[in-house]
Amino acid sequence: GTCAFQECPTMELTKACTKWNHQLKSVEELPSVIDQAFHVAMTGRRGPVLIDLPKDVVSSTVSREDIPEFVPPKETHTTGRRYEGDIRAVARLINGANKPVFIFGNGTVDCADEVRKVVEASNAPACTTLHAMGVFPETHPLSMHMLGMHGAAYANLAVQDSDLIIGVGNRFDDRTLGIISKYAPQARLAESEGRGGIIHFNIDPTQFGKTIRPTMTIVGDCQPALQELLPLLEHRPRTEWHQQINTWKEQYPFKYQKTGNGLIKTQQVIHEIYSQTKHRDDKFVTTGVGNHQMMTCQFYRWTQPRQILSSGSLGTMGVGLPFAIGAQMANPGALVILIDGDSSFNMTCNELYSVAKHNLPIKMAIMNDGRQQMVYVWQKLFFDKRYIATSNANPDFC
Repeated sequence: GTCAFQECPTMELTKACTKWNHQLKSVEELPSVIDQAFHVAMTGRRGPVLIDLPKDVVSSTVSREDIPEFVPPKETHTTGRRYEGDIRAVARLINGANKPVFIFGNGTVDCADEVRKVVEASNAPACTTLHAMGVFPETHPLSMHMLGMHGAAYANLAVQDSDLIIGVGNRFDDRTLGIISKYAPQARLAESEGRGGIIHFNIDPTQFGKTIRPTMTIVGDCQPALQELLPLLEHRPRTEWHQQINTWKEQYPFKYQKTGNGLIKTQQVIHEIYSQTKHRDDKFVTTGVGNHQMMTCQFYRWTQPRQILSSGSLGTMGVGLPFAIGAQMANPGALVILIDGDSSFNMTCNELYSVAKHNLPIKMAIMNDGRQQMVYVWQKLFFDKRYIATSNANPDFC
């Protein structure tokens, strides 16, 4: 509080973007605070934590032997289970639905096996959010890939026509909802008739009703909830529903037009990268934020969770290279590919120092179109072509 060199209000600045933060008051509390930080970060809905280390504290030495230890609180579950909710009522709705759709979110990345078994047992189509791509293999006939603003048209059409939407580990955020008042009309009709609606599984109860009102909720860990749901499900043919979705897939596939002048499009590059790497299971793809990111979601088929590392709701440009560095260092023998836009890459390209220092074999593909393309398109469509700060003066990336 004395305006010392490089002093800043760390706690105040990070409160809004962390799950928990703490400022050390003495060096003796450091071991217990670190243990507490990991506990908070990994318990419940996972999230970032921060420990502020004042210079005077970290420069001091421990002068006592009875250093306090962190004792995590005991988990309490009133029913003896790791979730709360009427799973049998959920099963009855799924079994009775004619047009069910599963939406899987980031909360399911640790239970891909349960996800696949539940989808196949119910014979219901499934789509995912960006972070959950690969939780259910996108090569599976029941997969509708990613939904939302930049997702598959057939997934969005299916959600709108569905009589029962089952969201598991997702947030029902604005990028997947669109206009809330017009969202899921058939599910709302089915809800009013007692034969469907919107079911929401989430470990964080504050997510329920934040954007849309669910018909039924299951709060807690998705994995044990899906495990108990599985034996209650009935396999129904739902022939007409699957035929309709397959028709939409044929009518509205992800596609692009090649240029007539021989120039390569971003979609072509991404599709070729997929064609040459799809046989490998030990791969990670990272992206920045923008058009290249969404096209990577669209033209790569994801078969395992965490194959893509990208920034979701925060939309942080420049994360691609740091994410690639982390993935490669954590998985030294894996194939790590950075698919980046020129604008995103420019924001953190100083991290090439880390790549060189640690001799990391990261493969980098920079989509160099000389502009912040997604913002440019929005300025073109919604701001009467008033282009501001979207053209780049790039170095020679080669």
